[in-house]
This record gives sequence, structure tokens and C-alpha cells, in this order.
Amino acid sequence: MADHHNVFISHRHEDDALVGALGDLLAGRNVTIRDASITSDEPNNASNEAYIKSQILAQNINWAGKIIVLITPDTKNHPWVDWEIEYAEKQGKEIIGVWAAGSAGCDVPAPLEQHADSLVGWNSESIIRALSGERIWTNSTGEARDLQPINRIGC
Repeated sequence: MADHHNVFISHRHEDDALVGALGDLLAGRNVTIRDASITSDEPNNASNEAYIKSQILAQNINWAGKIIVLITPDTKNHPWVDWEIEYAEKQGKEIIGVWAAGSAGCDVPAPLEQHADSLVGWNSESIIRALSGERIWTNSTGEARDLQPINRIGC
């Protein structure tokens, strides 16, 4: 039986539909996704940045064993995604970048380049392998790229 993975999805609000598509892609693969997005379907009237970070995002990232960062053309330099990556790194979470369809040639957010454990394509098998601890590094077209020199200390 495959390992069970609790996963937080870091993404831009404009990419909300991809979270559902990712859930469908990983359905039946022992992955629980927690989406802490603030959307028009599930509005949140919080406006205090410190409250949002500590009471909404941090709690969800702390719950997760790993985070997936959805990479789309506009993910780079998105301040909330950058904060979630940096926070997850400080908590010792595994960080996996997933190239969304249509992301060929787009830039990876600098914090993801620096802290990711894997970068994989929109492919359930690759995502599960990365969630299971395999280090996979591909570019947006699925070709292998050089491994990042990350100094991780295992517990």
C-alpha cells in the first residue's frame, strides 16, 4: 500500500481551478489535499496580513507533511506563494514544484528554485514519486534538469 500524504497546495488565487484538477489527477492515490484558498466560493473577510499568515496559512502548512507549489506563468514573484514556500522551508517541509499544463518556458519562483526538493511535470506518477521522497528534477517540457545543490538535514 502506498504511503498516505497530507499535502498543502501553494498557488495563485487565479489558479484555483488547477487545485481541483490536481485533486482529480491524484484521486485514489492516498493523497489528502488541503486548500486554504480564499475564493469567491469560500470567502474570508480577513484583511490583516499577520492574521492570514499565522491563523490561516501557517496552520494549514503545519498540518501538511509536504507542500506542492503549482508553477504557472504568473507564479513567479507572487508574494503569498513566496511566503508559503519560505514558511514551509522553515518548518522543514518537503517542497515539490509541479509544472502546470501551459507552463512551458515560464520562470520558477526564486524561493522554489532555492528550496524545492523536486520539480515535476503534471503527471500523477511523477508527483507521487516526488511525494514519496524521490528527487526528480525536470523542466517545464519534462526534460531532466540539473539537481539543485540543496543542503537538507534529515531528522
